Amino acid sequence: MQQQARKIQKRVRNDFKRKRIPAGELTLDWARSNVELTERKLNILKALYAKHLLRIDQLEYFLPNFGHQKQSQLLLRRDINKLHEVHFLDKATKKPMYLWNGDRKRTEVIAMGQIGTQFVGWKYHYKRIKYQDGGTILPRTAHHILRIHDMEIQTREFLKKMNVEVVAWEHECGNLIVKHPNELNPDAFFAMLDHTTGKSYTAFAEYDTGKDDFKCAKKFPNLTKKFERYREVKNWGAWYQKDLSTQSENKFPHLFFVTEDQKRFPVVPEIISSYGLDHTTCMQQDYVQELENFIHRMRAK
Repeated sequence: MQQQARKIQKRVRNDFKRKRIPAGELTLDWARSNVELTERKLNILKALYAKHLLRIDQLEYFLPNFGHQKQSQLLLRRDINKLHEVHFLDKATKKPMYLWNGDRKRTEVIAMGQIGTQFVGWKYHYKRIKYQDGGTILPRTAHHILRIHDMEIQTREFLKKMNVEVVAWEHECGNLIVKHPNELNPDAFFAMLDHTTGKSYTAFAEYDTGKDDFKCAKKFPNLTKKFERYREVKNWGAWYQKDLSTQSENKFPHLFFVTEDQKRFPVVPEIISSYGLDHTTCMQQDYVQELENFIHRMRAK
């Protein structure tokens, strides 16, 4: 029994090692010749291509086909370790994170690695997880990025209960959805199909950690500039030629501004309203309730 336990421990330690490959040989051609990419591993890379940075529980949600719950994380960790070993992804283990419900938990975070970057066709390896002095460092934006993914999960799961399907969710959707010369890049765009009424709705989401304009109490210059861009897009005729506008009950997406900072009130919602934007501004813990209120309002139209 002890011998079997030692073998398991040795295997786990080996899984966390990386192949020592000279920098000049660490290329996509090398990977194509030496790495077997199963369908599950490809799906992990596709998820990172879309989401950029993920906690393991978030990855498990977005890839539900890994198996039953008891074995799901084991399969995920095995494939993550294999991809990390050959530089397809970077990972940080036992990182303390606040979950959506306020709980604090040590968990694993993953991002695209150097070879993975080449594999998906990105021009640069952004090094969202850095290795330094035997440890790992997450980017300053990690909490914000992971919160956007939490918002997606909360949105999808709650709307299921209301018989509403999230048919599309795009993270950092400026280039894919908005495409305006002012380069507005919302944190997320999502489209909904209400199976109760047959109506379609659209929304933008902005998640605010309170760090932007954090020294401001009455004026928020950076946030104001972003809301000005939203107004420009709303007044842009080309927007209303898009299918996502013509097919939606609300021709311009509703804006959910979700914040962790109580000091944003009452000024920020007043600024957004002054730009003629249909919006919901709320604290993070109130988001799901406000999402429900939005659906009820849209159904009543």
